Amino acid sequence: MSFTNKDDAIKIKKILGLNGDESDKSGYYNVTDVLIALMHFCDYALELGDEDRHNLNFESSLYCAREGYEQNKRDE
Repeated sequence: MSFTNKDDAIKIKKILGLNGDESDKSGYYNVTDVLIALMHFCDYALELGDEDRHNLNFESSLYCAREGYEQNKRDE
């Protein structure tokens, strides 16, 4: 069985708890909140012990993600 883009979407919903419930503090309310949290992660990652500087720039990661997303869509 191959892993599809839809499988990836289901996985991320489960991991992040994207359920639209602001009272559920174990997950994120929406995609915007996830992106904000990722921006904060990039700001504080070195302090949190992440030494891989390549993964710490939000803008370059977002650029790479857009390219990867477009490739995944073409491959689907």
